[in-house]
Amino acid sequence: MANEVGAQSGWRGLLADHRRVAVVLARARVGVGAGLLLSAGLSGRLAWGARSREARVGVRLAGARDVALGVGALTSVKERTQDAEWVSMGALVDGLDAVVLLATPKLPFRARLVGVVAAVTAVAGLRVSQRLADERTDRDPST
Repeated sequence: MANEVGAQSGWRGLLADHRRVAVVLARARVGVGAGLLLSAGLSGRLAWGARSREARVGVRLAGARDVALGVGALTSVKERTQDAEWVSMGALVDGLDAVVLLATPKLPFRARLVGVVAAVTAVAGLRVSQRLADERTDRDPST
């Protein structure tokens, strides 16, 4: 597998290595989470069109959640412990975000776009977590 990944360059090389994809997803989650925490008012207005204190609190909560999940995923992928579990929890959260944003009536179009992005990252995270779990099983057949 390492030779195959080494021979591939660019996006194909990145996508062939599920550990690297997991790290990219986790770093993106930390970055987005930090952005939501630092600019909750702006993020709420841009994505949802909301200017209320409640919207800012909700955005900050989502940001804190994403920072925690991203740091946990980064740590576990690097240490090769509970990596599939952390990545799959991020995928679960993204999937729930997607369902809420796509199924809630009367949300602005921008919120729907955020829902589509959440759906894509949920699918990517689920696939990566499956590959991480398969790698663990291949490495230790007693589990």
